[in-house]
Amino acid sequence: MKVGIVGGGIVGLFTAYYLLKEEAEVTIFEKDFLGSGSIHAAGLIEPYRFDRINTTGMIIKMLKYMSKRVTSLKSLNKAWVIELFKNLDKEPPSEAWETIREMALFSLKEYKRLAEEKNDFDYEESGLLEIYSDEKELEKGIIEEKKSPFRPKFEIMEIKGFAGGIYFPELSKVDTHKFIDRITKEIKDAKVVNVSVDKVSKDGKVYYAGKEEKFDKVVLSAGVWLKNIGLPITAFKGYGYRVKGEMKVNYPSVLAELGVAVVKNSDFIKITGGFDGDFSTDSSRAEIFLNYAKSLVNISYVYDLYMGYRPCSPDGFPVIGKIGNVVISTGACRLGWSYAPSMGNMTSDLVLDRKNDFGYLSRFIGGRNLSL
Repeated sequence: MKVGIVGGGIVGLFTAYYLLKEEAEVTIFEKDFLGSGSIHAAGLIEPYRFDRINTTGMIIKMLKYMSKRVTSLKSLNKAWVIELFKNLDKEPPSEAWETIREMALFSLKEYKRLAEEKNDFDYEESGLLEIYSDEKELEKGIIEEKKSPFRPKFEIMEIKGFAGGIYFPELSKVDTHKFIDRITKEIKDAKVVNVSVDKVSKDGKVYYAGKEEKFDKVVLSAGVWLKNIGLPITAFKGYGYRVKGEMKVNYPSVLAELGVAVVKNSDFIKITGGFDGDFSTDSSRAEIFLNYAKSLVNISYVYDLYMGYRPCSPDGFPVIGKIGNVVISTGACRLGWSYAPSMGNMTSDLVLDRKNDFGYLSRFIGGRNLSL
């Protein structure tokens, strides 16, 4: 089977990985280097930290973020906004939670399996520490964990200089840069075409650079840019620094009220932050998050800065489904890395016709007038 994958982010790369295992002939279309849209992330594998976007509570949280300059809203996809408010506070069906729990378990196991084959990407089962400055916010966080459909293991920790923290021992982390190197080697048999794709047709044709190429199936994993075919997907931009320094905490940590993460790798410390509704290439706000991180890291040198666009669906659940000979896979918001193995595997199942849809996760594809 000949398969074209449009978008070489982490979901597209895992899709290629599983398809190549099934001896498919794979071509990846990516205008930048493989992983360029995903490499900025912290590398926290935290699928149990799922956030429903279409809730009043999340809107209040975003307003608090804006007051602290953690979030900036410059441009949102109108189709996304309409779907958000149309389904505000509506509970997803129970099968959606069952699916997402299975996805979380699969992804955690896959990263561990890949590390057991060869840990060349700084994989560690180091857990995750959510740190709170406000005692009331900490209490609220504990209540939310007790209500979580994932039922995660957690414990409360005392942290000097803070109200406290919630530690999740089951979670893990990777070095995103090294992992992109690793999976690129794993998919070495895939053809890579560094070009922007102009159009994809439902019968499997890809149009680019004045050319037309026919595939048996085409996968669209181009993240936020799938808004251009009519999907209610919007961008929440994030920033990732690699720095030299000394951690003040013993675990990969997130400042819960600021959304800033710090993760120690063997060669550097990764600092990430930002949840900006913005499709632009402006990175001028990135330094805000670097400064916030100084409460957890003594920074002696900044190596580089990367930026990426988290593709968010209106409710935060992934969007995975197919129309004609085209399979769509996007929408995991800030948990793209956490769900990428399961999304790639499920996408390959659709390509190989093992599945026709994934119920609730295919909600925005069947019957929608997508411009393909």
